[in-house]
Amino acid sequence: MIEALMIDVDGVVVRGRPSDGRAWHADLFADLGVRYDDLQREFFSIHWRDVTLGRAALRARLQPALAAIAPGVGVDDLIDYWHSNDSALDGAVIDAVDRARHAGLKSVLVTNQDHDRSRYLWREVGLERYFDDMIYSAALGFRKPEPGFYRAAAKRTALPPEAHLLVDDSEENVLAAQAEGWNAAKWERGSDLDALLSVLAAG
Repeated sequence: MIEALMIDVDGVVVRGRPSDGRAWHADLFADLGVRYDDLQREFFSIHWRDVTLGRAALRARLQPALAAIAPGVGVDDLIDYWHSNDSALDGAVIDAVDRARHAGLKSVLVTNQDHDRSRYLWREVGLERYFDDMIYSAALGFRKPEPGFYRAAAKRTALPPEAHLLVDDSEENVLAAQAEGWNAAKWERGSDLDALLSVLAAG
């Protein structure tokens, strides 16, 4: 029996910019003078894995990368811009999670995330109001789809693998969860979480 709804953040619960749902960096160059391709090359492709595994601090890795590509932009200015523009909640998903919680399911966010954005989403965006817990990679030392992520998450919920249902927009993450004995479903834009839960409960 499913006891815990384990739900991904980006692409499921969070949907880009609050203003229009577009990617947080859609107007990055126009607003801050930072080219996203440069940021991808100098920071994300090199450092993001270490940051989201808790092996390196975000600012310590982002500062020199930003100094190389946009020396006039402060690291905190970029982080604030990024976080605020990547924080739109999917209201239909939040409402469905609320109904699932009232039906007795534990609701847990499971995400590949660094410490800074995890805190921002949990406290400032207010995900703590809608979920029982947030389990994220930098705190675990594992990233989805690594088996260690699912094992550590199950240890934290204190539930057997089969009691978990992962909802994730990554097929790779879904398959990895299933390999660990979890129930898992691929999320597509426009999916209905209530319907998904009903089908699984009936099955």
